[in-house]
Amino acid sequence: MKIAIIGAGAIGRLFGVYLSRSGHEIIFVEPMREVVEAINSRGIGFMEADAVDPDAVSFVKAKAVSEGREIKKCDLLILAVKSFATLAAVQGVSHLVKQETPVLTLQTGLGNIEQIKRLIDPQHIIGGFTFMAAAALGPGIVRLGGWGKTYLGELDGRMSKRLTDISAMLTEADLTCTPVHRFLGRLWCKIIVYSAINSLSAILRVKNGRLLESMESITLMKRLIDEGRRVAEAQAIDLVFPDLYQILFDACRRTENNLSSMLQDVLNGKRTEIEAQCGALADFGLKKGITAPTQQTMTELIKLLAEKNNE
Repeated sequence: MKIAIIGAGAIGRLFGVYLSRSGHEIIFVEPMREVVEAINSRGIGFMEADAVDPDAVSFVKAKAVSEGREIKKCDLLILAVKSFATLAAVQGVSHLVKQETPVLTLQTGLGNIEQIKRLIDPQHIIGGFTFMAAAALGPGIVRLGGWGKTYLGELDGRMSKRLTDISAMLTEADLTCTPVHRFLGRLWCKIIVYSAINSLSAILRVKNGRLLESMESITLMKRLIDEGRRVAEAQAIDLVFPDLYQILFDACRRTENNLSSMLQDVLNGKRTEIEAQCGALADFGLKKGITAPTQQTMTELIKLLAEKNNE
């Protein structure tokens, strides 16, 4: 299968590694020239979660282009860009999307699917998210940050053949994947939990596991989750996972040595996805008359960090 991965960030690279190893042809669409050049010259570099020696990097086959129009045909598109880049990314590859070539989004944020729908027929979109964790280590190299399941779902909730086929393909590539009916509720669960992990780890500048070392940070993350849960309930979102605290603890332990994606962005002086996570939860709450002051505060703090880094 020829798979176009839109965005060669940490998660895009990680999925590219596993899918390439499984025999699929991988081509990235990535605007950063140095990343494109690195992938085209040697493939994707991969390091296991516990690897620290640079010589432990192994490379797998992949190609990359700067613009989607350079690709004429593929069998599947995987959207792995930051939330704020969704619309521009989809515009660049919309010519590839059709009934037999759906776009699968693997993004963590609210509003991404709505952005995709502006350009793509909803029947050509598959929702998805992953609990896999990864860290980008220079142009074209990625380190596994923690193992986790991936969930896919049709937007209308049906269990289609393409959904089960793509899920099976990912599982065969050692990316454990489950097709589900109630996708949206599961996505909100992840966003609520990771709005806490991402924002607090970025502010404290610590690895995920350190967030469980003090009662103050645990209490703060629980408060963020409680606010997110209230917003979801006001929006009539069916939160499939009943114990969000347990998901929080499991995620922090499973990725204890990983830097969250938001912390990676802060350290690298890049724009974060705070507005699609904490910011979006606060905004959705206001639309229903629900205040989420902690979510709003974290949004403002991350924005202040970004301003300070750009001084």
